[in-house]
Amino acid sequence: MAVKAPPLDLRAFLLRGHSIRLFRAALRSARRAPPHSRGDLEQTIRSEMERNRYEKNQQTIRFLISDGLQRLKQLNVMLGIQGYEEA
Repeated sequence: MAVKAPPLDLRAFLLRGHSIRLFRAALRSARRAPPHSRGDLEQTIRSEMERNRYEKNQQTIRFLISDGLQRLKQLNVMLGIQGYEEA
């Protein structure tokens, strides 16, 4: 029988939602990258999320989300400059 995890409090639940939205947005942006670098970019995004998957400190999680949003913004700017605009 599997051990059931305790329910999340409201703040943890909201942070989880923010991190999932960030992950999905990053993968969507990676699909706009040139085909020769798309796989590496997607793998980097997945490994970053997996590396921090079990973080429990909410302050650290908020920092990671903020940092991820900044990095995603930079990625989108870079892709835009290179001519890989959003569809």
